[in-house]
Amino acid sequence: MKDCNKSSDCSGRREFLVKTAGLAGGLVLTLSGIGSAFGVTFADVTVNIDSSSPLNKVGGSVVVDSSAGKIVIARTGEAAFIAYSAKCTHKGGIVEYDAAGKQFVCPKHGSKFDAANGNVTDGPADTKLTSFAANGTAASVTVTVG
Repeated sequence: MKDCNKSSDCSGRREFLVKTAGLAGGLVLTLSGIGSAFGVTFADVTVNIDSSSPLNKVGGSVVVDSSAGKIVIARTGEAAFIAYSAKCTHKGGIVEYDAAGKQFVCPKHGSKFDAANGNVTDGPADTKLTSFAANGTAASVTVTVG
């Protein structure tokens, strides 16, 4: 039998698990605070609009990559735009803009979201889409991400 009064004899499974849990907890706390400690913010997204862009006309939309993930931008007026997270809150499918219905639709499982506020209008999703401020002109649109 081991003499656990000597630390070199007590490096068993329990001690390994305790040390690992402590290390993992410290790592989680460190990583969760790293963004604020270094002032990390998400970068805004600017999309130029030319004659071939889907955003060239009212009702057009485009999905863009950003530092906050995929964002869907839709043109709702001559100089009016909306922007939401393109990731469906149900299972992560990429939503599409339905200009006629003024809604976002997930082709994966059929969830629908109101384009005015991102609220779920038809499930299976039960959480609204995250919205972003979008300001633009006929030439470009900028989405404020963070």
